[in-house]
Amino acid sequence: MTTQTIQGGQLVGDIVAVYSQASNVFKTYGIDFCCGGQVTVAEAALKRKLNEEELLARLNQACTEARPSWPLDWQQDERKLTKLMAHITRNHHDYLRDELPVLRDFVDKVARVHGDDHPELLTLRNLYHQLAEELLTHIDKEEQLLFPAIRNAEAEDSGPALKLAQELLGTLENEHDGAGELLRRMREATRDYELPAGACRTYSLAFRKLEELEEDMFTHIHLENNLLFPQIR
Repeated sequence: MTTQTIQGGQLVGDIVAVYSQASNVFKTYGIDFCCGGQVTVAEAALKRKLNEEELLARLNQACTEARPSWPLDWQQDERKLTKLMAHITRNHHDYLRDELPVLRDFVDKVARVHGDDHPELLTLRNLYHQLAEELLTHIDKEEQLLFPAIRNAEAEDSGPALKLAQELLGTLENEHDGAGELLRRMREATRDYELPAGACRTYSLAFRKLEELEEDMFTHIHLENNLLFPQIR
Protein backbone atom coordinates (compact mmCIF):
# COMPACT_ATOMS: atom_id res chain seq x y z
CA MET A 1 0.00 0.00 0.00
CA THR A 2 1.32 3.45 -0.89
CA THR A 3 2.18 5.66 2.08
CA GLN A 4 -0.24 8.58 2.33
CA THR A 5 2.23 11.45 2.29
CA ILE A 6 -0.13 13.79 0.45
CA GLN A 7 -3.54 14.59 1.93
CA GLY A 8 -6.59 16.20 0.35
CA GLY A 9 -6.40 19.24 2.62
CA GLN A 10 -2.92 20.28 1.50
CA LEU A 11 -2.44 23.22 -0.84
CA VAL A 12 -1.43 22.34 -4.40
CA GLY A 13 1.35 24.94 -4.41
CA ASP A 14 2.77 23.73 -1.10
CA ILE A 15 2.95 20.17 -2.38
CA VAL A 16 4.85 21.16 -5.52
CA ALA A 17 7.22 23.30 -3.44
CA VAL A 18 8.33 20.14 -1.60
CA TYR A 19 7.81 17.43 -4.23
CA SER A 20 8.73 18.60 -7.71
CA GLN A 21 7.54 15.28 -9.16
CA ALA A 22 3.98 16.19 -8.09
CA SER A 23 3.97 18.84 -10.80
CA ASN A 24 3.90 16.13 -13.46
CA VAL A 25 0.76 14.64 -11.92
CA PHE A 26 -0.97 18.01 -11.62
CA LYS A 27 -0.08 18.82 -15.23
CA THR A 28 -1.55 15.49 -16.38
CA TYR A 29 -4.85 16.36 -14.69
CA GLY A 30 -4.87 19.98 -15.88
CA ILE A 31 -4.48 21.45 -12.40
CA ASP A 32 -2.81 24.88 -12.22
CA PHE A 33 -0.16 24.72 -9.49
CA CYS A 34 1.37 28.11 -10.31
CA CYS A 35 -1.17 30.93 -10.19
CA GLY A 36 -3.83 28.53 -8.91
CA GLY A 37 -1.64 26.91 -6.27
CA GLN A 38 -3.57 28.33 -3.28
CA VAL A 39 -6.29 25.68 -3.41
CA THR A 40 -6.32 22.30 -1.72
CA VAL A 41 -6.09 19.03 -3.59
CA ALA A 42 -9.71 18.35 -2.64
CA GLU A 43 -10.83 21.72 -4.03
CA ALA A 44 -8.82 21.23 -7.23
CA ALA A 45 -10.32 17.78 -7.73
CA LEU A 46 -13.84 19.15 -7.20
CA LYS A 47 -13.28 22.03 -9.61
CA ARG A 48 -11.93 19.72 -12.31
CA LYS A 49 -14.57 17.03 -11.59
CA LEU A 50 -11.86 14.52 -10.75
CA ASN A 51 -11.91 11.52 -8.45
CA GLU A 52 -10.09 12.84 -5.38
CA GLU A 53 -8.97 9.39 -4.20
CA GLU A 54 -7.51 8.59 -7.61
CA LEU A 55 -5.69 11.92 -7.71
CA LEU A 56 -4.28 11.40 -4.21
CA ALA A 57 -3.17 7.88 -5.11
CA ARG A 58 -1.27 9.18 -8.16
CA LEU A 59 0.31 11.96 -6.12
CA ASN A 60 1.39 9.66 -3.33
CA GLN A 61 2.82 7.16 -5.76
CA ALA A 62 4.84 9.88 -7.50
CA CYS A 63 6.02 11.46 -4.26
CA THR A 64 7.03 8.33 -2.33
CA GLU A 65 8.70 6.18 -4.96
CA ALA A 66 12.46 6.16 -4.50
CA ARG A 67 14.86 5.35 -7.32
CA PRO A 68 18.10 3.71 -6.15
CA SER A 69 21.30 5.29 -7.45
CA TRP A 70 22.60 1.96 -8.66
CA PRO A 71 22.13 -1.76 -7.92
CA LEU A 72 24.84 -2.41 -5.36
CA ASP A 73 24.61 -6.19 -5.82
CA TRP A 74 24.82 -6.20 -9.64
CA GLN A 75 28.30 -7.78 -9.73
CA GLN A 76 27.04 -10.80 -7.78
CA ASP A 77 24.51 -11.68 -10.48
CA GLU A 78 25.33 -14.45 -12.96
CA ARG A 79 24.45 -12.10 -15.78
CA LYS A 80 25.65 -8.92 -14.12
CA LEU A 81 25.68 -6.71 -17.21
CA THR A 82 22.10 -7.66 -18.08
CA LYS A 83 21.09 -6.72 -14.54
CA LEU A 84 22.94 -3.41 -14.71
CA MET A 85 21.36 -2.55 -18.07
CA ALA A 86 17.90 -3.35 -16.72
CA HIS A 87 18.56 -0.94 -13.87
CA ILE A 88 19.76 1.78 -16.25
CA THR A 89 16.71 1.34 -18.47
CA ARG A 90 14.21 1.32 -15.62
CA ASN A 91 15.69 4.11 -13.51
CA HIS A 92 17.25 6.43 -16.08
CA HIS A 93 15.99 5.80 -19.62
CA ASP A 94 12.37 5.54 -18.52
CA TYR A 95 12.83 8.66 -16.37
CA LEU A 96 14.10 10.60 -19.40
CA ARG A 97 11.23 9.47 -21.60
CA ASP A 98 8.72 10.60 -18.97
CA GLU A 99 10.46 13.77 -17.81
CA LEU A 100 11.92 15.35 -20.94
CA PRO A 101 8.59 16.19 -22.68
CA VAL A 102 7.09 17.54 -19.44
CA LEU A 103 10.17 19.62 -18.66
CA ARG A 104 10.18 20.96 -22.23
CA ASP A 105 6.76 22.48 -21.57
CA PHE A 106 8.05 24.16 -18.41
CA VAL A 107 11.13 25.55 -20.14
CA ASP A 108 9.07 26.79 -23.09
CA LYS A 109 6.51 28.49 -20.85
CA VAL A 110 9.12 30.25 -18.73
CA ALA A 111 10.96 31.46 -21.84
CA ARG A 112 7.73 32.65 -23.45
CA VAL A 113 6.49 34.54 -20.37
CA HIS A 114 9.78 35.88 -19.00
CA GLY A 115 12.13 35.82 -21.98
CA ASP A 116 11.82 39.53 -22.76
CA ASP A 117 13.13 40.45 -19.31
CA HIS A 118 15.50 37.51 -19.02
CA PRO A 119 16.99 36.71 -22.46
CA GLU A 120 19.10 33.93 -20.93
CA LEU A 121 15.89 31.91 -20.82
CA LEU A 122 15.80 31.93 -24.63
CA THR A 123 19.32 30.52 -24.66
CA LEU A 124 18.29 27.94 -22.09
CA ARG A 125 15.30 26.91 -24.18
CA ASN A 126 17.43 26.34 -27.29
CA LEU A 127 20.02 24.35 -25.36
CA TYR A 128 17.36 22.28 -23.64
CA HIS A 129 15.60 21.41 -26.90
CA GLN A 130 18.91 20.22 -28.35
CA LEU A 131 19.68 18.19 -25.23
CA ALA A 132 16.25 16.54 -25.12
CA GLU A 133 16.35 15.58 -28.80
CA GLU A 134 19.85 14.14 -28.55
CA LEU A 135 19.13 12.22 -25.34
CA LEU A 136 16.03 10.53 -26.72
CA THR A 137 17.93 9.45 -29.83
CA HIS A 138 20.83 8.28 -27.67
CA ILE A 139 18.82 6.05 -25.35
CA ASP A 140 16.99 4.51 -28.32
CA LYS A 141 20.38 3.65 -29.82
CA GLU A 142 21.49 2.01 -26.60
CA GLU A 143 18.32 -0.03 -26.20
CA GLN A 144 18.04 -1.07 -29.84
CA LEU A 145 21.72 -1.75 -30.60
CA LEU A 146 24.07 -1.79 -27.62
CA PHE A 147 22.03 -3.49 -24.93
CA PRO A 148 20.82 -6.42 -27.12
CA ALA A 149 24.43 -7.01 -28.26
CA ILE A 150 25.64 -7.08 -24.66
CA ARG A 151 22.86 -9.44 -23.61
CA ASN A 152 23.69 -11.80 -26.46
CA ALA A 153 27.39 -11.66 -25.66
CA GLU A 154 26.75 -12.39 -21.99
CA ALA A 155 24.13 -15.10 -22.50
CA GLU A 156 25.69 -16.93 -25.44
CA ASP A 157 29.36 -15.99 -25.14
CA SER A 158 29.00 -14.55 -28.63
CA GLY A 159 32.16 -13.05 -30.09
CA PRO A 160 30.40 -11.14 -32.89
CA ALA A 161 27.90 -9.65 -30.43
CA LEU A 162 30.71 -8.54 -28.15
CA LYS A 163 32.57 -6.98 -31.07
CA LEU A 164 29.46 -5.06 -32.13
CA ALA A 165 29.05 -3.73 -28.58
CA GLN A 166 32.67 -2.66 -28.43
CA GLU A 167 32.42 -0.83 -31.76
CA LEU A 168 29.50 1.25 -30.44
CA LEU A 169 31.23 2.46 -27.29
CA GLY A 170 33.25 5.30 -28.81
CA THR A 171 30.21 6.91 -30.41
CA LEU A 172 28.14 6.58 -27.26
CA GLU A 173 30.87 8.03 -25.06
CA ASN A 174 31.16 11.00 -27.42
CA GLU A 175 27.42 11.52 -27.10
CA HIS A 176 27.76 11.43 -23.30
CA ASP A 177 30.39 14.16 -23.58
CA GLY A 178 28.05 16.19 -25.77
CA ALA A 179 25.22 15.89 -23.24
CA GLY A 180 27.57 16.93 -20.45
CA GLU A 181 28.63 20.00 -22.41
CA LEU A 182 25.02 21.03 -23.03
CA LEU A 183 24.25 20.65 -19.33
CA ARG A 184 27.28 22.80 -18.52
CA ARG A 185 26.17 25.51 -20.95
CA MET A 186 22.64 25.46 -19.52
CA ARG A 187 24.00 25.99 -16.02
CA GLU A 188 26.31 28.72 -17.26
CA ALA A 189 23.52 30.54 -19.10
CA THR A 190 21.40 30.65 -15.94
CA ARG A 191 24.28 31.51 -13.59
CA ASP A 192 23.96 28.20 -11.78
CA TYR A 193 20.15 28.34 -11.98
CA GLU A 194 19.97 31.56 -10.01
CA LEU A 195 16.39 32.76 -9.69
CA PRO A 196 15.51 36.44 -10.12
CA ALA A 197 13.66 38.27 -7.37
CA GLY A 198 9.96 37.50 -7.43
CA ALA A 199 10.26 34.42 -9.65
CA CYS A 200 6.90 32.68 -10.00
CA ARG A 201 6.34 29.10 -8.97
CA THR A 202 6.66 27.77 -12.54
CA TYR A 203 9.98 29.61 -12.99
CA SER A 204 11.31 28.18 -9.71
CA LEU A 205 10.04 24.71 -10.45
CA ALA A 206 11.53 24.65 -13.95
CA PHE A 207 14.97 25.44 -12.55
CA ARG A 208 14.63 22.84 -9.79
CA LYS A 209 13.58 20.18 -12.27
CA LEU A 210 16.50 21.07 -14.54
CA GLU A 211 18.89 20.58 -11.64
CA GLU A 212 17.26 17.22 -10.88
CA LEU A 213 17.71 16.25 -14.54
CA GLU A 214 21.37 17.23 -14.35
CA GLU A 215 21.88 15.17 -11.18
CA ASP A 216 20.18 12.17 -12.76
CA MET A 217 22.31 12.48 -15.90
CA PHE A 218 25.52 12.51 -13.84
CA THR A 219 24.53 9.21 -12.19
CA HIS A 220 23.29 7.77 -15.48
CA ILE A 221 26.52 8.55 -17.33
CA HIS A 222 28.60 7.27 -14.39
CA LEU A 223 26.86 3.90 -14.55
CA GLU A 224 27.61 3.55 -18.24
CA ASN A 225 31.04 5.18 -18.60
CA ASN A 226 32.56 3.83 -15.39
CA LEU A 227 30.76 0.53 -14.77
CA LEU A 228 29.14 -0.86 -17.93
CA PHE A 229 31.48 0.22 -20.73
CA PRO A 230 34.78 -0.88 -19.06
CA GLN A 231 33.29 -4.37 -18.63
CA ILE A 232 32.60 -4.52 -22.37
CA ARG A 233 36.14 -3.49 -23.20
